[in-house]
Amino acid sequence: MDIKNVFSVDTVNMKKLFADEQEKCFYIPAYQRPYSWKKDDINRMWEDIVYGLEQLGNSEDYITFLGSVITMHDIKHESIAPIVRGETPSKVMVIIDGQQRLTTMLLLIISLDNAIRKKLTKDNEEALSRVLETLTFVSNMYKSPKNYGLNKSRDYPKIIRAYDDQWATDDDQEKYDSPIARLLKEYINFVANNKNKRKTFVYSVDNVDKDRESHKGINANLGVFKSSIAKFLKDKLDIHKTMIGKTHLLDIEESIFSGADGEGGIKKDIANNQDQKEIFILLLILRFVLQRVFVADIVAKKEEYAFEMFDSLNTTGDPLTAFETFKPKVVEHIGLEAYFSSSSKKHMEQIEDYLKLDPKRRDASTNQLITTFSLSENGKALSKKLREQRIYLRDEYRKIEAKEGFVKNLAIVSKFYNIWNLSNNNPDEIIVNELKNDKVALTCLQFLAKKHIIAIALLSRFYSKSLLDNSNADDFVGAIKTVAAFFVLWRSVRTGTAGIDNCYRGLMSKGVEQPRVRGNDGIEKAQEAILPFCRQKNENNISLKNLKTALRYFLFKGATDGVEIYSKETWLDKIKNIGIYTENKEVCKLMLISAFDGVVSSNQGTGLVEEARSGVSETLNKSFDYLFFQSIEHISPQTNNWSGVSDERKHTLGNLTLLPKSINSSAGNRELKEKELMFKALSAKTLKEQKEHLKNSKVKFGESTESILAQSQHFPYLESLTNLEDWGDEVIEKRTENLGSMIWKKLAVEWLGFEK
Repeated sequence: MDIKNVFSVDTVNMKKLFADEQEKCFYIPAYQRPYSWKKDDINRMWEDIVYGLEQLGNSEDYITFLGSVITMHDIKHESIAPIVRGETPSKVMVIIDGQQRLTTMLLLIISLDNAIRKKLTKDNEEALSRVLETLTFVSNMYKSPKNYGLNKSRDYPKIIRAYDDQWATDDDQEKYDSPIARLLKEYINFVANNKNKRKTFVYSVDNVDKDRESHKGINANLGVFKSSIAKFLKDKLDIHKTMIGKTHLLDIEESIFSGADGEGGIKKDIANNQDQKEIFILLLILRFVLQRVFVADIVAKKEEYAFEMFDSLNTTGDPLTAFETFKPKVVEHIGLEAYFSSSSKKHMEQIEDYLKLDPKRRDASTNQLITTFSLSENGKALSKKLREQRIYLRDEYRKIEAKEGFVKNLAIVSKFYNIWNLSNNNPDEIIVNELKNDKVALTCLQFLAKKHIIAIALLSRFYSKSLLDNSNADDFVGAIKTVAAFFVLWRSVRTGTAGIDNCYRGLMSKGVEQPRVRGNDGIEKAQEAILPFCRQKNENNISLKNLKTALRYFLFKGATDGVEIYSKETWLDKIKNIGIYTENKEVCKLMLISAFDGVVSSNQGTGLVEEARSGVSETLNKSFDYLFFQSIEHISPQTNNWSGVSDERKHTLGNLTLLPKSINSSAGNRELKEKELMFKALSAKTLKEQKEHLKNSKVKFGESTESILAQSQHFPYLESLTNLEDWGDEVIEKRTENLGSMIWKKLAVEWLGFEK
């Protein structure tokens, strides 16, 4: 492979970059962010140039380097919109990186050019006539002549922006609304008008129709350069002296500068005329900028190569996200005028609204959105590489016929992220209200949002279905519970993930060709094939029933570690040996919340519970982040093991309960008798009963602990832990099985569809 077929790289000065090819122009594509440099950025560029001028006295080959510019030569003008065919410049370079530097450089050029022109009296022109050709080069930096008709020509702005601007030779067709193009066009017209000789150019924003602040911003930067130039002429006399002494370094012949006798020429004129001296200094600055200010000019053959180079070189700025580079493709396909009234525009705005919610996480949010969307759309597992995501969106959109459906699904996934992150301003309050009406589903969603992003693609498909069904969210709510149950049952029996992500990816991309489940009788039963759940392969036929079947099959045969879960007995046998507290605290917490939901203390043994009447001791509808469920408490302490519980049982389900954080901190590593009293106080049905427990016990707490207990709410599930006298491994094992049975009935049977 010849690298020249991918990139060309050259180190060029500003004259070569802007002026040597008159019809070479630059184009800012739609995905580029607006011009945003501020005063500090302007000052930094100016200081770099001033430092370079100063260094001419120390190093005759000194140059100022401004970094790299990455462009793509758009030979076929495919990137340009809107466009008047046949009237575009002959060479258009699409800017991938360097917009800020190039735009700012032209502001500097205009500022210097105007500073010179407003001092050019007839006498000054005569005295400096042999160096004023510099202004010809300068004009070719900010304008590009376009020849048309018979001996006709029109000057185009050197840089324009997609959508806002249009090169054209006709007054009615040309359009320059972006800040940089409008400013350049106004300056071109200003210089062409002889009435403006010796006048200061003023960029007016009074007649700007839209984005007035951006126009004000670019005008402010122009003002910064004007002030800096004036200050340089007034204060930097030592640098003036250096520059005048090194004119030969800026290609001014000695005979022109000093005359034939060494005492005449420009040298003599500027010694006696301050205006002429200042003009000459400004011309030297321009020559320095033209000849000695360099960039690395990187030209890519393809847009994707340009982005790859940009991402590799970019160490300070934010790379353009895959969505930012995708949006112009949508506009290009629909057409600029049609886009503004299209459904795709509405969908794109919904996506943008989501990505704007947290500007600091914009890149990460976009990355997650695209990887989730690719799985939801066609079952493709994308990496987090920016290049891969850009290519995916571009190529998939290009080849799909139903393009609006593609964009709509991307918007739906972004809307689902708003539900996933419930703290965001949610655009779909109907669905959120459905979740709030089913607080158990809301608890499950909060749980999944902690650690299970892989599930978003699947759940977004049910969310999409709920939108199609006039906001009937039954299947969506059911899918949330089903996925939560699957995740808990899977992670609770192992110390690793065992390929759980591959189950989701397989379901989205391929479905399940031959799902099998094993009944309680031990007999395997074949089920009907399950179609893929991604949109492109199965847009309208996903069902909660098929989801449950698929996830039960994965529990049975989907794990890479060979563990098979197909009945309560197989699951209970595994969880009794898993230290779930240390393996996955979020899973552990939902297990406890589920175990304590709708139960009362049982008289069948220490720590055991049994099913209560409906409405008693509901915990699942309190929310996963409920204040009083914030902390998991070990009954036998993690340290100071007073009860002799073995290390193998210390972190298992049977040795754990839920407590508010404040009480957990107080309980700490207390002895079992102290914890027993705490549990009695917290499960007491009345304040009087609580006070009697505390008063009659031989164990005494400090005032702060008693105050915390008195202010806490009632925890009925702790009543089973009010007698810990025989607490040990055997009790913990029985309690693990007891709580596990409660969890299995709720999650496996009710939510996931196991037989019993």
